[in-house]
Amino acid sequence: MDSRVPMQVRKILNEYITLFQNKLPNILEGFYLHGSIALDAYINSCSDIDFIAVVNRSLTEEDAKVIADLHKELNRQYKDTGMDGCYLLVEDIGKKQSEVKGCLNVNEGKTNWGNDHINPITWWILKNKGITILGPDVTTYSFNVDESVLGEYVLGNMNSYWSNRLKKIKKYKAFLIPNKLVDLEVEWSITGVLRQFYTLQEQDIVSKVDACKYAIHHLPKEFHNIINEAISIREGSTIRYCHSKKQRIDDTIQCMDYILKQCNSVKN
Repeated sequence: MDSRVPMQVRKILNEYITLFQNKLPNILEGFYLHGSIALDAYINSCSDIDFIAVVNRSLTEEDAKVIADLHKELNRQYKDTGMDGCYLLVEDIGKKQSEVKGCLNVNEGKTNWGNDHINPITWWILKNKGITILGPDVTTYSFNVDESVLGEYVLGNMNSYWSNRLKKIKKYKAFLIPNKLVDLEVEWSITGVLRQFYTLQEQDIVSKVDACKYAIHHLPKEFHNIINEAISIREGSTIRYCHSKKQRIDDTIQCMDYILKQCNSVKN
């Protein structure tokens, strides 16, 4: 298996492939990793195993139930390491979200029909840094991700998902929120928007932590504490850089506001 795949992930993937081949033989044609593992940024007990599984025929409802049970079983056994991905036909690789039908998604042991994983970020990482676990080498797939398409997708994501999340955070009352939930919000939102910022600036994709380190050199000093705090939480450290829950929420809001404006100015 590729040396970039951590040992604990190899164990899970080997078990997954064995279970799949036993339960649904002769269907799985390829299995590929993208996300944090492909970006050399996997953090044990924090990162997911992001994958694209290629099947050689359309999945039935019966197939979906077997796959759902398989992932539930793995999720019970490996609670700290979730599998997050989808099952596609080979002709769907590299397609636009609107062009993909009948896609089975998996997230935290739960499955559903949809195409949420189909986006330019997934395809860009798969094309440029993807890891082949099973089947033809990922480089043999003939699709490309135009930089302008990637940029448009990221900016759209900033002005929809992240803009809406910022509005919700502005309604928080710090004294009502447990520290653990504040940690989750700081880590998720700060690393998330900075990753978008990096992509729009550099037409590239890096890990959340690397995007934060990049931002330290490109953002005003007033945001450095909350960025360093997000890195610390992401990496499982107990070091904190802000003095109170209120400061952490206020700094998160101000940083997200700034990044949202910067991302829109980059594309205008």
